[in-house]
Amino acid sequence: MERRTRTIAALGATAVAVSTMLVLSSCSLFGGDDAVPAPTRTAAAGPDGGSSDATEPVPTPTTSPVLTPGSVAAETEVVSKSGDTSLHVRIVQRPDGLFDAELSDYRTTNPQPIALQFRHRPAAYADGYDTVVRSQVQWSGTSAPVKVPLDDAGRTPDYLSSAVLVPMPNEDGSESDDRPWVGSVLAIGALDWRLPNPYPQLEVTVGKARPGAYGWVRDADGAPRTYGVSHGDELSTVSERFGVTPAQLRWMNPYLETRGAEEWLLEGTTLNLDPAKR
Repeated sequence: MERRTRTIAALGATAVAVSTMLVLSSCSLFGGDDAVPAPTRTAAAGPDGGSSDATEPVPTPTTSPVLTPGSVAAETEVVSKSGDTSLHVRIVQRPDGLFDAELSDYRTTNPQPIALQFRHRPAAYADGYDTVVRSQVQWSGTSAPVKVPLDDAGRTPDYLSSAVLVPMPNEDGSESDDRPWVGSVLAIGALDWRLPNPYPQLEVTVGKARPGAYGWVRDADGAPRTYGVSHGDELSTVSERFGVTPAQLRWMNPYLETRGAEEWLLEGTTLNLDPAKR
């Protein structure tokens, strides 16, 4: 019994000694005198899983204006097909880096509830409701607002192609029988922007799938065009896979949405990878 006790004690002493040696010489386990590598953050847990990893801080967007404050970034005449309804729109740079739409010269021979909307793609007369518009403002009668903030369009709103006027339902929510055109585009103005391209040499490359960027890439003529977001994808890792920064990926996708501090991307959505198609 005494011999067994001495053996166990000896084994315990040996384990402590080995443990101490590992702590004192841990750098040698990873090659030469290199320090022990710090753990890296991964997205393997997915947006619904727990993780104790610290997230990287999100850089604060710059508030510097692209143009000189007060400069006109775009200007257009929003006109109906018949010419009976029109509105002049000027988009002006603000000192905080955002933009205002200044409205003037509203004319109409048929005063009615109407809304000004800024749309992503070129519009056509009689187009229906658009589920995603920017800075919509509505009025009745013959007087339009003087100014509309475009805060929700961001600091590079040149992805917006059209300003349109859309007749709206009556204020009580009813639609008059003599206005079957309610909800259809009545007047159109194309937006010709004067903003410089912040990424004139932007090139997207395709890297290997990885935790946090497992989605599908679709290409055309050998160039990546779109990316299908997979479960667990996050903004920084997807950006890294395509050789761009998160800011550049957001620029190519002005409607991009994320969740949480980790900036998880919404599973099933499609991201644009073509700078010319933002």
